[in-house]
Amino acid sequence: MKPAIMMATVASQHLFRPLPAPRSDEQKKVLDCSHVKTQNERLLARTLVRTTLARYGMVEPSSLRFSTNEFGKPKVIWPARMEDNKIWSPHSLCFNLSHTQSLLACAVTMNGEVGVDVEESDRKLSRNLMSLARRRFSPEEADWLSHFEDSTEQRRRFMQLWTLKEAYIKALGTGISKTPLKDFTFALKPCVYARSYLERAVGFPAHPQAEAISMKFSSLMSSNDEPTIPAEKWQFILLQPSPLHIASVCTHVQQFNSPGENLEGKSVKNISLKMWRTVPLVEDQYLTEGAVALGISSPASERSVYLSAVSSKNHPL
Repeated sequence: MKPAIMMATVASQHLFRPLPAPRSDEQKKVLDCSHVKTQNERLLARTLVRTTLARYGMVEPSSLRFSTNEFGKPKVIWPARMEDNKIWSPHSLCFNLSHTQSLLACAVTMNGEVGVDVEESDRKLSRNLMSLARRRFSPEEADWLSHFEDSTEQRRRFMQLWTLKEAYIKALGTGISKTPLKDFTFALKPCVYARSYLERAVGFPAHPQAEAISMKFSSLMSSNDEPTIPAEKWQFILLQPSPLHIASVCTHVQQFNSPGENLEGKSVKNISLKMWRTVPLVEDQYLTEGAVALGISSPASERSVYLSAVSSKNHPL
């Protein structure tokens, strides 16, 4: 199964069929907030997750249950089902959810952890962006940002780093308290192979100046704090799902399947990404227009990632 991203837009009036019935604990989380807008966003998020995951298990969305790890990362619990006289469940499926005020995204992959982060491009940030970068990012990242004299470009680069870091932490499932943003560093560099590789990988246009993404752990980390999974075992894709949003997807590389080329033109394994515009319970449309791929890390295996997204506003994807 090849990597894919599914993106979707939907307003509440577009839900032509009944929503999958949430369980009592989900109902409580939806109703905990007194604001109707927030309640609708939470309901849409749960609808997106249930309808997306149900496709893979070929089950009713309402039959799914969820558990969380100690840091709150959710995991699906599949309903018991017999197949060939054996209890069946797609236990290797992983998913992750991200949302803004205008877009909800759900990433799904097989045989490896996945994290996704989506942000609004015009998200409010500190007026002193470099001060924020010095506090939250690694010294190398902050120094890199400081070289951009144009404030608009500096802000754009800040958001790119932010989504990459968030996607990685969400794939780990540990949260910022356990894995501080300063403990790992991303680099985005020009690469002559990046654009052609990205377009083969994602199936939609890549930016003419698409870049190579790399990550490393801080040399100041103690051996006890260093993650058990090496940095090179994580795959990243940076993209604009729409002109209004920036997003990153991170997935754990575990296996080698099909041959391909890395960003230096050497023979390795391919990643493939698909994006879908989804109206939950109504339709999916393969997205080939409106999105732009910005960067990718050098691949090491074939990986499948599916990203479904729901917009609570009428923003086009």
